Amino acid sequence: MKRITLIAIFIFVCKCLIAQTAKPNPFAIASKASEKAPENYLAPVIALQAINLKDADRGALDTWYQALITYQSFLGDYKNVLFYNDKRYEYELAHQKTQIDTAFIKGHEFIKAADYLILKAKTEQVMMINEAHHIAYHRAFVISLLKGFYNAGYRYLAIETLEDSLINQKKYPDGETGFYTREPLFGELIREALKIGLKLIVYEPEQECDNKSSDPNYCSNFRDSLMAVNLKNILQKDPNAKILVYAGYDHIYEDNDDGWIKMAQNFKRLTGIDPFTVDLVKQTEHLLAQLNTKEFNAVNRIAHIKEPVVALQNSKPWHGDFVDATVFFPEYLKETARPSFYSLGGLRKPYNLTIIGVKPGQFVQAYYSAEKPGKRIPADQMITSNTGSQLLYMFNGGYEIEVKDKNGTLLKKKTVFIK
Repeated sequence: MKRITLIAIFIFVCKCLIAQTAKPNPFAIASKASEKAPENYLAPVIALQAINLKDADRGALDTWYQALITYQSFLGDYKNVLFYNDKRYEYELAHQKTQIDTAFIKGHEFIKAADYLILKAKTEQVMMINEAHHIAYHRAFVISLLKGFYNAGYRYLAIETLEDSLINQKKYPDGETGFYTREPLFGELIREALKIGLKLIVYEPEQECDNKSSDPNYCSNFRDSLMAVNLKNILQKDPNAKILVYAGYDHIYEDNDDGWIKMAQNFKRLTGIDPFTVDLVKQTEHLLAQLNTKEFNAVNRIAHIKEPVVALQNSKPWHGDFVDATVFFPEYLKETARPSFYSLGGLRKPYNLTIIGVKPGQFVQAYYSAEKPGKRIPADQMITSNTGSQLLYMFNGGYEIEVKDKNGTLLKKKTVFIK
């Protein structure tokens, strides 16, 4: 059950050759803390912050930042996720200026992305959508699509990080479901998909790379080719199946300029089906505006979007390289309250934590009452502060709300029912 967790860790670590020699290994340290106390989401972050980085080189720091943003995204600390992600690029920022493409606004019409993609789903057999693994609102956006995709005839949701072969019988995620599925909104995506009636598909290959070539892309090609084969197998059993594929980053690219033959490329070659590919990664916000794309800055600073949109020109969606459509997201950090994406567009209701008397600096988690304790995935969680709204967001149902101190020690528990 730990195979995908280890793959995810090694993908991060191996992206930088220098980082391979970093000792201690931040991902291993965080993983050990998480395994020791699976429901204590503070523990891995505390363990990472305790690592001595005094003599760390740039490669080691980058690996540490990658680990930290991963586990802080699980924690739900959105601002710090962006802060530490952008710290990775501070060496390139010295002379970089914020760019805004004003002409982009004049040449495009901006429409609600969910409406466009659900309409597109009616005519497509396979759609592939990617995410940045540290950005929780990509999952919030996909949740908003699920019912529309189901109504358009989709019955399969294939998820990259999924490793739980019994998830369709169990009906809810836990610590054994996958690596990135530990993030609360990813947990909600799985619950909602199952509730709607979608069948979840594991398509990560079980085979480890055989390392038979010195080609630097060999193992990436090996993995993506097998992912495509596993998706093809769905169509062999159900030729008319409509499939939504949810993957990380470049796996959905339909071409390449680096020698890495992506999953979508392999899938098209194997099946003859040209998937409609949707990028969520490129047009998302940074804490530092100079790291945003010039199109993103224009859409947010001039068009002032309030929800995810696609940009149309002559009824065709604007897109980045190797995909069919690109989604632009708002600047959630500008919102004065907790980022609105946690409400899932109003699908989840707010619960004011002042009702149970929480104090600033406490860690609050909401668990579904019906789910077995031990390795639960929270429906929502947050660290309370002196400023801003102290709101959790939840669907209708029964919950156990646990209030913990900064070390994760349980202080109080409250049963609530949201209706």
